[in-house]
Amino acid sequence: MVDEPAYKIAYRFRKILVPITPDERSRDAVEVAADFYRRYGSHIVFLYVVEGDDKSKEVDELVKRYAGDIAYELKIKRAGEGETAASVIVEEAKNFYDLVILESRGYTGAEALLHRSTSVAVALAAPTSVLILR
Repeated sequence: MVDEPAYKIAYRFRKILVPITPDERSRDAVEVAADFYRRYGSHIVFLYVVEGDDKSKEVDELVKRYAGDIAYELKIKRAGEGETAASVIVEEAKNFYDLVILESRGYTGAEALLHRSTSVAVALAAPTSVLILR
């Protein structure tokens, strides 16, 4: 944990939700969240939404590999297929996060809407700030 934060951003983003998947595309989101922890002392919660096969072990290994020595919480939720965004929004609303950090899959514009992009759905529905990494 860092000393008492001295920046405005540190007070604005105290509690951060980071939805992740068991693949390497989540690496950037984990690393950015770890940076928020190190620089500003933010409380980090990683969320893995299981839609099919439970790959919790892989998610745990990925977080440990890229988050380093930070303190974090890992939540695992089960959802039906295509319900990832809804699960993220419910978690965000119930626990009052200040920021959601998501990794984009590369779809933009109308293509993102056609492919039911989780990041677009979360950005449109979340009642808080959302940082989408490309």
